[in-house]
Amino acid sequence: MGSRFGRIRQRSYHMIKKVLFYFMLFILIVTLNFWLPRLMPGGPIAYLQGGGDESMMMIMTQEQKERLLAYYDLNVPIYEQFIHFTKGIIHGDLGVSIHFKSPVTEVIYAHGKWTLFLVGVSVLLTILISTILGVVSAWLRGKKRDYFLFTSLLSFGAVPEFVIAILLLLTFSIHFQWFPLGGSLTPFTDYGTGVMGTFHYLKDWFHHAALPIATLTLANLSSIYLLIRNSSLNVLSEPYIFAAEAKGLSRMRILFHHALRNALLPVVTLIGIRIAFLLTGVILVETVFSYPGMGKLLYTAIIARDYPLLHGLFLVFTTAILCMNLLTDLLYPKLDPRIRRKDIKEYA
Repeated sequence: MGSRFGRIRQRSYHMIKKVLFYFMLFILIVTLNFWLPRLMPGGPIAYLQGGGDESMMMIMTQEQKERLLAYYDLNVPIYEQFIHFTKGIIHGDLGVSIHFKSPVTEVIYAHGKWTLFLVGVSVLLTILISTILGVVSAWLRGKKRDYFLFTSLLSFGAVPEFVIAILLLLTFSIHFQWFPLGGSLTPFTDYGTGVMGTFHYLKDWFHHAALPIATLTLANLSSIYLLIRNSSLNVLSEPYIFAAEAKGLSRMRILFHHALRNALLPVVTLIGIRIAFLLTGVILVETVFSYPGMGKLLYTAIIARDYPLLHGLFLVFTTAILCMNLLTDLLYPKLDPRIRRKDIKEYA
């Protein structure tokens, strides 16, 4: 009983230490999020005056500038702005967007569902497709189909997301005209009411999201595919795989029941990293497709030097990435007992 209690205490200590580490990292990143936008040239007032373009310049008196600065709390010393910023995070008040003239939380919420849909579907498709292709490629090692898969996916992984987005846009939206050029829904469309209205609404939504999802999926397939392929190659050389073949088990059962279960362990760590890349890649993809998600919103905030909106978006991205990494760190020992035993020995 004492030994069991000691192991539970050591695991709890390890978990608490992990959470504290990520909390300190969160504080550091939030501090950087406050300072980095202010290091960019220009500022909100310069954007409101025309962004430096003399032909678009809006004349403001000194009194009007001071009122604008006071309205957005930009006239106080920088350390007071930082204190106000941290208090706002604690109370859930991220301020008012300079560009949209609305609370930051409302602006992010209005755009967040579109990005969440793109990233969520892309992650699921990436994991599913790359896992299947990785296991099959490992089984076909050295054959022409393996070389074809390896070369094709490696080529897609080397191409930036915005290049894939432009190619898909030119091919399927302009040449074949199968998909719309941009947006998330067809403007001024009456979808009707009831079940059929909902069906037409969702159909239009998926129709607009198809190319952005395809872009994100194609751009992120190669990393998980390579990891699954290499991990599967190691697993397929284990004695128990040969024993399964000797028993007469089918190829599908050996691949997806015996080999895949052990080959998936390294993927858990990579998923959190890939989500971080998806959140950064979605900025360019949404900009190319004029998709009204948080990626395009971040681009608009950068152009407008919208400090409150930049802080809010950075906070959302930072929190999402850190939570995924923390979840990965806590979940991985559950999947691999060897990691759990190693952690217990380290903190014993």
